[in-house]
Amino acid sequence: MITIEKYNDKLLHIWDDFISNSNNGTIFHMQKFLNYHVDRKFNDHSLMFYCNQKLICVLPAVLQNNTLHSHPGASFGGFIVRPDASFNSLYEIFKEFNTYCKKQFQSIVIINTPDIYQKEQDDNIKYLLSWNNFMPFENYISHYTKITGGHSLSSLLHNRKKRYIKSLIKDKTFNIKSSENFNLFFPILKASKKEFRSKPTHSLSELQKLKCMFPNEINLFLSYQNDVVCGGTLFLYTNQISCLIFYNVVKEKYKKTQLASLQLFLCMKEAYKNNKSIIDFGVSHYPENKNPLEPKLSLIKFKEQFGSNSVLRTVYKKDFNEK
Repeated sequence: MITIEKYNDKLLHIWDDFISNSNNGTIFHMQKFLNYHVDRKFNDHSLMFYCNQKLICVLPAVLQNNTLHSHPGASFGGFIVRPDASFNSLYEIFKEFNTYCKKQFQSIVIINTPDIYQKEQDDNIKYLLSWNNFMPFENYISHYTKITGGHSLSSLLHNRKKRYIKSLIKDKTFNIKSSENFNLFFPILKASKKEFRSKPTHSLSELQKLKCMFPNEINLFLSYQNDVVCGGTLFLYTNQISCLIFYNVVKEKYKKTQLASLQLFLCMKEAYKNNKSIIDFGVSHYPENKNPLEPKLSLIKFKEQFGSNSVLRTVYKKDFNEK
């Protein structure tokens, strides 16, 4: 028997424990993370799906203009499932989910979690989305590097990039240190975003709050030259196997020094040291353009120099009022 329960704050620990032990859950799907927003409020409509009273999967979501939408407080969402969820149980859950939504909403928008975050490869959800007439609506291209398999990290780099980074390390051009001082980092981030006519996704107070809530998962590194802060990187340990570069920025003065490359390489080393096999470099688009999905070719080329491959973040949509 399938039952659907709307999430409420009393279920926070049950929800977050489920995410930690799921096949494809990440820090982004935890209610503790989704509730961090200081200046933004959402009409939460997250759902929990049970099969014979056993929690099988969850869906972080909000209600927006009569649409059930993947939670905007996360980079991606979709159905988060147990490692042992059977196809049949998920098939039945989708049937109930369709009935549940058709009675209440005009449409559904789901931003699927990319495959690289799965502990074990499983395409049940993608198949069932297609079978239930969820149509791919948008695709965002992201890039990741797999940092296991017996290869040294430097062997993943393109030769020229390897030489640049080796020279910076040898000459001790920059000193990169772990930090909790977001007051030093945020002005650089803000200036970098302004250059592309955009703003940081997170405010200074939100970043500080997130660090307090997730002290071991959120990592800030600041780069110094002669005691002057010249850049920084914020990256997250997203689940047991993966991490994500949230921001990687340098001051304008240091753009041509390869500091951004050095910062990424040291993040790769940090991830490897902490037994992460996947490092996600994030999406590569022009959010300020008329078509925000236009690929940012220079950024993609930069990421490929770190041995990266592409992966899609796919947005699915289903309308109930189509004839």
